Amino acid sequence: MSPQPKPWLSALIPYVGGESTIKADAAKPIRLTSNEGALGASPKALAAYAAGVSTLHLYPQASCLKLREAIAARYALDAGKIVCGNGSDDLILLLARAYAGIGDEVVVSKHGFSMYKIAAHSVGATVITAPETDYTTDMAALLAAVTPQTRLVFIANPNNPTGTYLNKAQVER
Repeated sequence: MSPQPKPWLSALIPYVGGESTIKADAAKPIRLTSNEGALGASPKALAAYAAGVSTLHLYPQASCLKLREAIAARYALDAGKIVCGNGSDDLILLLARAYAGIGDEVVVSKHGFSMYKIAAHSVGATVITAPETDYTTDMAALLAAVTPQTRLVFIANPNNPTGTYLNKAQVER
């Protein structure tokens, strides 16, 4: 007998980064959905890379303490309440692992970032999809979808892939 993966994992649909269909004579597109910058790497990022090139072979500090302290100092926050990860996918998966599981619900908007559903399904949670209005998160519908089994509500703002956004008052609601 060999180990078997959790049965709900077979229903996962992998995330596919932003792709575009271009004509042969068109310039190469910049895939904003894949976080590709139109201007290339920042000169400050290139300088930081160059300064650290001799230590790239070392495993990074898992707690990201220096980065969390720098963020905290810049924005007057508590470094102990800042979580760093390897991109938003990593943080979304960490949230799902920490707060959701079998029998729990995760609420998302219809056209929300696909990683929300993938993360919820990966831990065996049920995804509840709230309808949207004009490809925009409908806060009333999102809140109406919340039940006692809800453990997470994901809101992408601005939304990926639609580009729509909610204002501060809508998010605070």
